[in-house]
Amino acid sequence: MKKQTLILVMIGVILFIAGSAIAYASVEGASKHASSGANVVAPVSTSAVVAKANIPAGTTGQAMVSSGLVAIELIPTKSYTSTDLGSLSGLTDEVLTTSVTKGHAVSSTDLTASTTSISLPTGMDGVTVTLTGTNGLAGYLQPGSRVDVYANITKPSEINNAPVGASANLPLPCTELSMANVEVLDVQSTEASYSSHPSSAGRTIPSSETLLLAVNPSNTRNLEFLAENETVSVVQTQKDTNPPPVGVCIGTNQTSVVP
Repeated sequence: MKKQTLILVMIGVILFIAGSAIAYASVEGASKHASSGANVVAPVSTSAVVAKANIPAGTTGQAMVSSGLVAIELIPTKSYTSTDLGSLSGLTDEVLTTSVTKGHAVSSTDLTASTTSISLPTGMDGVTVTLTGTNGLAGYLQPGSRVDVYANITKPSEINNAPVGASANLPLPCTELSMANVEVLDVQSTEASYSSHPSSAGRTIPSSETLLLAVNPSNTRNLEFLAENETVSVVQTQKDTNPPPVGVCIGTNQTSVVP
């Protein structure tokens, strides 16, 4: 009788140990499963607009879509950049400024606004000027804005038909208002505009910006000369603000040449 009791006790101990091992394995398995489910795996591919054939510069976005030259495809995430287009809508009213090779993603840096989508005001000239990022309002400027154009004069020049009492030579260096209330038709920047980055976390100031301005024909030559030979900047003012007199050059002594 004692022998049978001992055997039963031993069997019970063995079953207890086996049950504990099974329970521990189950808990460990569940823990590992839960842990692996919590890990976020980065996608290996990303959707982008990809060229289906070699596309030459000058091709409009509408032509690319209608001719089947582009399509939405998956590309490796490691080769995707923030400027790559993610949808065909990014090609609307755009034109390629550089050719795109078959199989490559189309980037926003390859595009510029199509002239067919820009309406030049009647009687005005369309003039482009390339400014440094800070002189171009650091990416805050948007198409449709109106600006005053200033020029920092550093080279000797003479004033034709100078008023009585005014010096025939400009005090250098000086800054003049070249033209006021100029409409900005388009802005091309090396960085995304402020409208895309309203966060207070900060943003990158563009290294340069190219503005398409609607300029009165009488001012076109003046702007071209200043952009080529001097430093030009733009200032965005409040609506209906009266600017200082156009052409008055303010020098280091802060006095105007023209009364």
